Amino acid sequence: MGSKAVVVVTGSSRGSKTAWLASRFLLRLFGVKVRFFHPGSWDESAHMHGVLITGGIDIDPSTYKGAHHPSITKSDPERDAMELALLKRAEKEGLPVMGICRGMQMINLFYGGTLHPHVHDLDLSYPHPHTPLPLREVIIEPKTRLHEILHSSKIKVNALHHQAVDRPGDGLRIAARDKNGLIQAIEGESERFVTGLQWHPEFMPYAWHSRRIFGALAKAAKVARRQMR
Repeated sequence: MGSKAVVVVTGSSRGSKTAWLASRFLLRLFGVKVRFFHPGSWDESAHMHGVLITGGIDIDPSTYKGAHHPSITKSDPERDAMELALLKRAEKEGLPVMGICRGMQMINLFYGGTLHPHVHDLDLSYPHPHTPLPLREVIIEPKTRLHEILHSSKIKVNALHHQAVDRPGDGLRIAARDKNGLIQAIEGESERFVTGLQWHPEFMPYAWHSRRIFGALAKAAKVARRQMR
């Protein structure tokens, strides 16, 4: 066994380079080894102590028996299958997992939750901007793991999504919302580290809250490694 905890970062065969490099940078800051898996390269039995599911194209409706929506123009069922398999293994072995954007949605679906297929179809009280800049205010729920990590009730984040969690899956709770009431973070109710974020902290490495979040994932992976010895 290596001297460092290993976190597997997932993505598509094409188009995930920026998210991968940004995530690798942040995780390496906290002393963990990082491996990138895409549908053409992943190893179901690979040595790992944590999983990070990144953002990207929409989850295919066939993956969760959902209705097709015209806003869904690209999908990757092979990536969906890979990530579901990794989530199943992580649950079996008690490994920490974190999902970003579509990764949060994948975690929610894995536990039986549902999605809003297109946020802009909803009756929103406030604009829903699509921006890589931290212009969206997110309200953190008290007495959640996310609140314990951030020690804050409000942060400013980016927004690059058009889908969102509707009903949280079994064993998950809401950890943050935006001003429209849309769910912006979910987490597991048990002691195991299971966290989903609708925004992209990897694209804001300069933000104190992004580093705290990645630091928390790295810490959980190190704990998992020690427990596996």
